[in-house]
Formats: sequence, structure tokens, C-alpha cells
Amino acid sequence: MPNPDVFLKANLGLFGYQSKQELIEQVFLQSLIDSYSRIVHTVAIENDIRDRFVKDIYNTPSRLKDWLQQSLMYLDWENWKFTAGFTLARADVSFKLTGCEFIIECKRLKSADKAYIDEGLDRFRALHYSKGHEFAGMIGFIINAKGNTILSGIKSNVSAHHSLATPFSSASFAGWTNSFQSTHERTDKTPINIYHLFFEFNDITEDPAIASN
Repeated sequence: MPNPDVFLKANLGLFGYQSKQELIEQVFLQSLIDSYSRIVHTVAIENDIRDRFVKDIYNTPSRLKDWLQQSLMYLDWENWKFTAGFTLARADVSFKLTGCEFIIECKRLKSADKAYIDEGLDRFRALHYSKGHEFAGMIGFIINAKGNTILSGIKSNVSAHHSLATPFSSASFAGWTNSFQSTHERTDKTPINIYHLFFEFNDITEDPAIASN
């Protein structure tokens, strides 16, 4: 039976990339960064903000859109998956092709909320998402003017949470300034490498009631 990792390595060159990490950074993450420059930055609930990215990626001409239309790659959201314990968990965003699934958990932030760890990072550590894959991502939607404080607080909390010192965790993602990288030990003792990106959505609120939630 063909091995997914072998299949991916054999076919990455057809897409023009040398490694899984290069594909993740230059296609999956860059598509989100490019999308952020086009979508509106008004405050909204988490799922509505996430859906702006997805709709934009599907509707804006790009190599990724071509690959999605040809079913060479896939982009899913509200993607229900069975965890290692066979309970259901919902991944916010999932980019995938055979041999590579890059799952992203999104969090709406007004502060360095512990939910970023408890309801985000720990889902990767507990193998709810990305079992068998070495890379994943988290995106923080910052909905006030405290971006620098929030990023600093989140980074401190993340670094203190089952973190590992690795070449990945000591590196930085060149594609986006408001970001950092971390590596963590999962409950099965395997490492998971996480990209953390932060985008600001603090323009005029669409609905006054949203800002207070």
C-alpha cells in the first residue's frame, strides 16, 4: 500500500516546492496573509471573521484557487473529525492534500485569554487534531487596540505550556511580523510544531452588541 509521506515527497516538486514546511508557509499561510489584505477588518464573531478568509480564497484568482478547483488540494472549514478517543471535534480550517493536512484553530481575542491554550493549543497536544502530522497553526483575531500586549501575553503563556526547544521554535516566520512559532510535546510524546499568527479586526463594529461579547 502506498505511504502518504512517500506520495507527498514524490509529488511536492510538481507543485514547485521542496518540503512540506515550504508548502505550508508559501501556500497555506501566505494565502491567509494575502486574504487579510483584501477582506474588511470590522469586529464580528469568530466564525464570521474566519469565513471572510475562506470566501476570499475561493473567490480570488491564485494558484491555490486553481488547485482547489482541480481538486489537487482541499480547503475545509467547520471540519468535523474523530479524535484519538473517537469523540468528535470541529477544526476551524483545514488545508490538505494526500500526505499533508494543515489544521488551523482560530480564536477571537480581547486579551491574552487562557482559552487560547485550553480551547486551542491543548486540542493539538491532546491529539484532537493533527495526529500523525508535525505542523499545525493557530490564528488570533484581535478585536481591540491592544495587539502588542495580547501577542506578548499569548507568547509567554504558550512558551510555558509543555514547550520544547527546537530549531522550529527558535525560528521566526518571515511572512508575517505579528507571529511566532512554538513546539510542544503531545500526550503521545510526539512533538507538534505550531505557527501562531495574529490579525487585527478592530475597525468600526458591524453590530454594537458584538463588541461587548
